[in-house]
Amino acid sequence: MNAPFSETPHCQASQTKTKVVILIAEGVSLTTISTTLEPFQQANKLLGWEKFNLTLVSITEKNPVTSAGVPVPCQTSSIEVFNHQKVRLRPDLAILCCGQTIAAGDTALLHDFLRNLTRFSVPVFALGASSALAATAGLIKNRRCAAHWKTIGPLREKFPSIEFMNVLFDVDGPTTSCAGELASFDLILGFIEKICGPRLSGEVCNHFIASGRRSGSSVQMLGGDAIICEDERFRKALDIMMANIETPLSVDELAQRLGFSSRQIERIFSRNGFEPPNRYYQKLRLNRARELIEQTKMPIAEIALACGYENQSHFGRSYKKVFGRSPKAVRDLTRPQFALSDQHF
Repeated sequence: MNAPFSETPHCQASQTKTKVVILIAEGVSLTTISTTLEPFQQANKLLGWEKFNLTLVSITEKNPVTSAGVPVPCQTSSIEVFNHQKVRLRPDLAILCCGQTIAAGDTALLHDFLRNLTRFSVPVFALGASSALAATAGLIKNRRCAAHWKTIGPLREKFPSIEFMNVLFDVDGPTTSCAGELASFDLILGFIEKICGPRLSGEVCNHFIASGRRSGSSVQMLGGDAIICEDERFRKALDIMMANIETPLSVDELAQRLGFSSRQIERIFSRNGFEPPNRYYQKLRLNRARELIEQTKMPIAEIALACGYENQSHFGRSYKKVFGRSPKAVRDLTRPQFALSDQHF
């Protein structure tokens, strides 16, 4: 019995396979992996043949473990993909799926893999934390990079010359950066549509009960408050606050930018169930500080300045009051083994 899409002209009459290697590193999100793999698998099923030939690749011979503690069996290692005796493994597309940290011993192998991708002109999808890796490795030429909204703050501090963007994904020549998680699904759907047409990608979308494919320029949610609050005035205030963490505004200055009085701003926050704007703003700054403490190796004194605190003692007291531990105690507990945001290629 023929599959409904076996004759789709977009998939080429010769039925040439598209070879996709997916590099999976320790600590990657299981959601990112599944939203990458499953659309390809479903497309193959609908076509009735293996249009998308997938190879799972580990950095070393050891199988990686996801952030959920689930081991991922890989078919080969990064060294073997570009082994001159195994030309059949050379991919048409490489997808990078990395966690927030890379073991120090793996960085040289990862660097070699990225150089080979460039050498053989292999298009790259860098998902989640991998997007920062691609940017710092020089794979992204225009210095614009999509990143998960939780990591944008720390990454902007670490790499001020790169524009990390709050979008689902961004195409920069042969390299596409993606926020990861559910955004990976939209990116892979778009790739399937490019290769095999909208009918197939639509059926894949229907299978996963998704309402549709989002464009790469779609903005990610900034947080719970932005999701639950429909008051456009509050959202605009939140946008201004998020853009002015290092040099915080007074409530009067915030009100002036929005075209309201200070009392009106306070009422907007109160009526939507939030703390007064000055206290809410302080918590935004402290949350940014926590991200920088947990995800980077920036000195705590620099983090204080980056979050609008000129007095480090005041910063320490404010941080401990909100989070129950001093900045130094949190840094000691969450010190990364080797953070992607601290790598230099």
